Amino acid sequence: MKLYRLNVTTDGELAVAFTLAEDVDSLLHILECQDHGEADEESLLPYFDGEKKPRVIRSLEDVPEDYLDFVCLADNPEELTVTEFLDTQE
Repeated sequence: MKLYRLNVTTDGELAVAFTLAEDVDSLLHILECQDHGEADEESLLPYFDGEKKPRVIRSLEDVPEDYLDFVCLADNPEELTVTEFLDTQE
């Protein structure tokens, strides 16, 4: 599984969403078929249209400090935090 970062809006405010998925196609399928959290659908459209590409997160330096304790969206049955997820990848 990879951890992706998407720039989205929630309630009209800029936000960042972190998602777990095998690849970009799986990520888009998850966003389309499952609840996409609090992200406004319009802010996700550029990812579906290919105008924007989600960024793969490879280290904690790529994650704002406010987001170090959770991963949102997508399938996370182990309920890993961002830190725990990246620890399992090493």
